[in-house]
Amino acid sequence: MKRVALNRRRWLATALAMTAGLAAPSVFAAQSAAPRRIVTMNWELTETLLALGVAPVGTSLPNWYRTTIVQPPLPQGVADIGLLYQPNFDVLRMLHPDLFVITVEHAPAKPSLERLAPTITLGTYMSNPAPYAALCAETAELATRLQLPARAAALIGAAQRTADAVRARIGARPALTAAPVIVADLVDDRHLRVYGQGSLFDAMLTKLGVVNAVNPPAGGRVWATQVGAAMVPLQRLVDVQQASLLLVGPVAAPVVAQLGSNEIWQALPAVRSKRVAKLPVIAPYGGLVSMQRFAHAIDDALTLIAAGGGGVA
Repeated sequence: MKRVALNRRRWLATALAMTAGLAAPSVFAAQSAAPRRIVTMNWELTETLLALGVAPVGTSLPNWYRTTIVQPPLPQGVADIGLLYQPNFDVLRMLHPDLFVITVEHAPAKPSLERLAPTITLGTYMSNPAPYAALCAETAELATRLQLPARAAALIGAAQRTADAVRARIGARPALTAAPVIVADLVDDRHLRVYGQGSLFDAMLTKLGVVNAVNPPAGGRVWATQVGAAMVPLQRLVDVQQASLLLVGPVAAPVVAQLGSNEIWQALPAVRSKRVAKLPVIAPYGGLVSMQRFAHAIDDALTLIAAGGGGVA
C-alpha cells in the first residue's frame, strides 16, 4: 500500500509539473504580446498612436479629433467611448481593450480603467518646459509599449528632417525671416492667445530659425505663461509692431467680419502692411505629425506675406 501511495504521489507531482510547463508559455505569451486593442482618452495622444501605425479601437468623441487634430486621419470605424473625462464603461467593456492611453487628468478614473486593462499615462510633455524633447521621449515610450520602437525612431527622424528642410528653404530667402512672428489663436475680435516659451509652436519656430516676437524681451514684459501660452488683448501687439501675425485655424468667419469694424485691429501695423496670414487647423499640443504640418505652414505663411498677400479675409 505504501508503494502504491508513493507511486500515486509521484504521478501527481509529474502531472502538475507537466501542466505548469504547458501553461507557462501561454501565460508568458499573454504578458509579452503587444497591445493592439487600444483605447485612447486624449486626442493628441490619439495622433501619436496613429502616427505609429496603430489605430485605436475606441476614443473619446472621434469627430472632435477629426476637426481639431485632422492628421493622421482617424478611421471611421473607431468607436466613440463618450466624453473625455466621463467614458461610457459599458462601451469600454464591449471593446475588450488590452491598453488604455490616458493623461494625468484622468487619474480619478484610472483605478476603474485598470480593472479592465493595463493603463499608460502620457501627455505630460504638454506642460513640460522643454515640450519638444518631452514629446519625442513620450513617442518613444508609447512605441516601446507597443513593441514598435523602430516606428518611433522613424517618426522622430522624419520630424527632424522636415524641420531641417524647412529651415533650409526659409534660410535661403532672407526676406522670410527679416521680421519676427507671433503665432496665435484669434479668440474673438479683441483677444489673442499667443504661444511663447514652453509651447511646441515656439520650439518649432526655434528649429526653423524664425524669431518668436512674444518671447522676452517683448516691450520689456513676458507674454507667455508657464504652459507656453497667454491671453492678451489686441493692443498688446503695439509692443511688437514689426512682427507678422500668424493665426492658427480655424479662424471663425463671424470674428473676421467683426474685425472689419474694429479700429484697434485696423490700426495694427501688421494689418496695415498685410503681414497677417492664416495657418491650417493645427493642434498646439499635438504630436510630431502636427509639428511637421506646422513647419510647412510657417513656410507657406511667410512666403505669402513676403509676396504682399497677407490677410484674414
